[in-house]
Amino acid sequence: MILSEEAFGHLGNGGSLGFADPSARLSFGYTMNRQGGGTGLEDRGQALVDAVYRVLGYRRGARGGMWYI
Repeated sequence: MILSEEAFGHLGNGGSLGFADPSARLSFGYTMNRQGGGTGLEDRGQALVDAVYRVLGYRRGARGGMWYI
C-alpha cells in the first residue's frame, strides 16, 4: 500500500483497507461486497487511495513511491 510517510493503517482480507493520515487530516476505509483474491491491496483499492491523495494536492515522484505535499 502506497501512502504518505505519516499514514498508518491495515490491509484486510480480500482487498479491503483502512488507514489514517494525520498530516492530511484524512481517514479512509474501503471494503467491497465481494472479496477480491489474495490478502494484499488490489489495483482498484490503490487507485482509490491515489485519487484521494491527488485531490488533496499531494504528488509522487517521477518513479512513484510515497505521496508528499
